[in-house]
Amino acid sequence: MKFYSGKGDGGTTTLFGSGKRIKKNNKIFHALGNLDELNSYLGICVSLSQDKKIKNIVKNIQETLFILQAELGGSKNLKLEEKKLKELEKTADKFGGELGVITKFTISGGSVLSAHLDYARALARRAERQICDLEARLPSGSRASKFSLSYMNRLSSLLFVLARYANKKAGAKENNPKYK
Repeated sequence: MKFYSGKGDGGTTTLFGSGKRIKKNNKIFHALGNLDELNSYLGICVSLSQDKKIKNIVKNIQETLFILQAELGGSKNLKLEEKKLKELEKTADKFGGELGVITKFTISGGSVLSAHLDYARALARRAERQICDLEARLPSGSRASKFSLSYMNRLSSLLFVLARYANKKAGAKENNPKYK
């Protein structure tokens, strides 16, 4: 069985169900690639986590990112819904409540899982910027749902909170920049 078609050797590919060839350097593929990279990296976070709560949250995020990728890729049936955004906010609030108020920036590190979650947060921010750059109009003629950018914005916040939570659970000291 072949896992390649060779059709993209000329630098073009198609979006989900469109049949139309589009250059691989189109902004949509940058956005989809950034989401794919984030999703793959979250898999590293899942494999590193010993905390079942974090593991389940991150797996749920991965599933939602596939919905977002399908939506951006032109799916007519799969759209990111408000309930996914509300679930993310509820989770961030719950774990944030366990941490208390954070008033300073945190230098990435502490536990291994925390450092990886911080990196995933940075990848989420990059993906968010790339989706913004699409200006909501996609080559397929579809539109990103109004919840897509909100979801990505909250996702980076949740990943920040989970990184702090991972350090707390590991008993790892967090450092703040001294700006000197």
